Amino acid sequence: MKNTTKVLILLLVSVLATSCLKKIKEDLTPAGSASITANGTTVTLGTPTAVTVLGVVTVEALKDKNGFTLILNKSDIKVGKTYDLKGSTGFFTFLNDGTYYVPNTGLLEITKFTDNKIVEGKFNFEGAAVGSVSRRMTATGTFSVSIIL
Repeated sequence: MKNTTKVLILLLVSVLATSCLKKIKEDLTPAGSASITANGTTVTLGTPTAVTVLGVVTVEALKDKNGFTLILNKSDIKVGKTYDLKGSTGFFTFLNDGTYYVPNTGLLEITKFTDNKIVEGKFNFEGAAVGSVSRRMTATGTFSVSIIL
């Protein structure tokens, strides 16, 4: 009888542990979408990720030689407010065919933000390739991503 009880307790603990591990894995699996149109061409992006560390939210969508990185101070994020991408609100870079671009002008609007849950937004910018004044880029984009940390 004691062995049966031990086996049942072990089985119950195993089921609970498996459920917890499954939930942790789901929470750490990136989910969302991101899109960019650069100089009139749709750019293929990977599944975006978003993490919050020490009050900074980092949103990133990269695939091969294309993507973007957006870094925001969490305390500055207000839904519906428009931010200057060149301002002190955050940091934005765009990678197109292996070349990094930074905005000379541009706007970001956070359309949805739930702390440690989800961040959504849209942006547009005009910028130049890093190290070059003549290589120019105009782009618009959107993102919607679950924050995994």
